[in-house]
Amino acid sequence: MSPAVQAALRRLWWSLLISSVFAFAVSEVSYQLVKDQSERPPQVVEILIPAGTAQRIANGENGLALPEMKFVEGDTLVVRNLDDVSHQLGPLWVLPGSSSRMTLDRPSQYTMECSFQQTRSLGIDVLARAKASDRVFGIISIGFPTWILLWLYTLVVKPLPGSENEHAVSEAG
Repeated sequence: MSPAVQAALRRLWWSLLISSVFAFAVSEVSYQLVKDQSERPPQVVEILIPAGTAQRIANGENGLALPEMKFVEGDTLVVRNLDDVSHQLGPLWVLPGSSSRMTLDRPSQYTMECSFQQTRSLGIDVLARAKASDRVFGIISIGFPTWILLWLYTLVVKPLPGSENEHAVSEAG
C-alpha cells in the first residue's frame, strides 16, 4: 500500500475515533437533560373535581387550580367527580360520584374541552419516553457527518504526502 493511502486511512480512522467520542458526548448530554422527565415508570395521576365545581363555574368563579399538566407516554389520567353534575375532559364523560380514566399513549400537546375549568379547556403535554434506540440514532446522526467532515478537513489543511498540492507548495517555496 502506498504511503499516501496509508496516511489517508490513518486520518480516516483518527477522524472516526474523534467524531465518535464527540457524538457520544453530545448525545449523552442531550439524553441526561431529558431523562429526568421521561425515564420513569408510568404513573397514575388523579384529578379530583370537588362538590360545587359546576356551580362555581356558572357563577363566573375559577374552577380547579391545577398544576402544570405534563405527562410521559404511558401515564394514566384518572378524573374523579365528587360534584353533583357530570363533567367532561376531552373524550371522558364523568358522571357524578364516579371516575373515568384515560391512558396517554401518544406523545403530543393536547388541548381538551374541560367543563371544570373557567376557560372551558385544559392543556396537556405528553412527552415521548426516551428509548435506547433514540440514543443510538443520536450518536449515528451526529457522528457520521462529523466523521466525514473532519476527515475532509484534515485532507485540506494538511495534504497527504506525495500529493500534487504538496509538490506545488514545495516548488513555490
